[in-house]
Amino acid sequence: MNITLLLSKIGLPANLSQDVTLIIFVAFVSFVYGMLLGRHKLMSILVNVYVSFAVISVVPEKIFKAENQKVFAFLILLVILTFVSRKIFDIAFASGGSALIWRVFVVSFLQVALVLSIVLSLIPKKEALAYVSNTAYNYLVVGWAPFFWMIIPLIAMFLLYRKSKY
Repeated sequence: MNITLLLSKIGLPANLSQDVTLIIFVAFVSFVYGMLLGRHKLMSILVNVYVSFAVISVVPEKIFKAENQKVFAFLILLVILTFVSRKIFDIAFASGGSALIWRVFVVSFLQVALVLSIVLSLIPKKEALAYVSNTAYNYLVVGWAPFFWMIIPLIAMFLLYRKSKY
């Protein structure tokens, strides 16, 4: 089923229906991602995203012959760090129960948006616009948006991370 087509048939403009579809997709992926990984793994992977992006950002451009190699290198490094750093980062959510579900969803949503922002920033704009609308591209990649998507998950991590002292 094409959600964008469905939304445009009910009267939403094409660009807005594409943005709504992206938000629904990111929310769905975030929910599944958060539920599959669980609360303990989410924070570790968030740190791995930052480390992977930092490493890829400092690699000289001449190393990457094709434009998409930078994206693949970022994703491969992220996967490698995720498997290697199982015991390195001991970060977890403290509480359980009903409060845990919304915390997991918030952190997983911010991680998915951060990875999407990074991937879209690593590929040429013309190619990125084949996947997202110009409005969504602006919210994810242009101007202060990358800074926003890099800093908000950190703030969420500090606000939602509470380790019990007992």
